[in-house]
Amino acid sequence: MSLHGLLDVVVTDPAIAEAVKAAADGHRMHVDLVGPPGARPFAVAALARQTGRTVLAVTATGREA
Repeated sequence: MSLHGLLDVVVTDPAIAEAVKAAADGHRMHVDLVGPPGARPFAVAALARQTGRTVLAVTATGREA
């Protein structure tokens, strides 16, 4: 499933925008995010698209991976 259509809207959320900014500025080696399961794919997609850095997403179960 492609998230491209919704991703432009999701990245305007203040919490997602703050996480992307923190990851993109290069001052942090990692960024920890906690959120509802439905938001996780969008957060990872936003980080991957907008930071230009490798994203390693660690999830609680294989089902979420």
